[in-house]
Amino acid sequence: MNKMQSVKISVPDWCYYPKIGPAEAYYTTLKRLGVDAVEMVAPERYELARAAGLAIINQSGPGMTEGLNREENHPALLPQIRAAIRQAAANAVPLVIVFSGNRKDQPDGVGIENCRRGLEQLLPEAEQHRIVLGFEMLCEANHPDYQASRSRYGFELCQTIGSPWLKVVYDIYHMQRSGENTTSDVTANLAHIAHLHLAESPQRSAPRADGNIPYCQIVPAIAKAGYSDYWGLEYCPQSHPLLELEQSIDMLRSLAS
Repeated sequence: MNKMQSVKISVPDWCYYPKIGPAEAYYTTLKRLGVDAVEMVAPERYELARAAGLAIINQSGPGMTEGLNREENHPALLPQIRAAIRQAAANAVPLVIVFSGNRKDQPDGVGIENCRRGLEQLLPEAEQHRIVLGFEMLCEANHPDYQASRSRYGFELCQTIGSPWLKVVYDIYHMQRSGENTTSDVTANLAHIAHLHLAESPQRSAPRADGNIPYCQIVPAIAKAGYSDYWGLEYCPQSHPLLELEQSIDMLRSLAS
């Protein structure tokens, strides 16, 4: 297999479904364009996605705003995440995305410690079911007051807990907007990264090689460092969704190969 064939591309359903056709045509079109997997798929569409030859690689868990960063949320939230782990396992979906929740004036250190306590209660069940928990950082420009808005938050959790069943979902768009050096973030922390997302800034539109986020530099550096998992094209299509997706796939395969 050559490098171009080995580049794995995924598309979250919330970005494109059903903008390039109804369900069956949507998934077969993705496969025809060279997409390998889909993300955050509604369970009623699992069969259609897999029939088109697409893997389903993650699902979103609860707690984006009322999250793991506050212990008072744990009694209600942890059972919901456990249920998401069991649902993912039953449907052969290998990753559940989890969140810090909003800051609400809480110091980061307190939030990280509360996340650690919550995650350590969840990880035995994640390991039992062979499900990775993917902790995601988000920029405050899109998610006001979200506490895990810097990469240190997620990486510190991974380093402190030290479990292969906890990793980071790293969104280059979100972290670039948060002022991070995304290339060095990713290349220095490959062991802690489960998945990457890409988009252009500031509109969260299709990524461009020479855009405000310099993917012509970022993608080759990450690929050279050894990243071998999926590149998720998580952006908001503008006026020509199908053409934008084709161009994004071509760009990504060219830069990562």
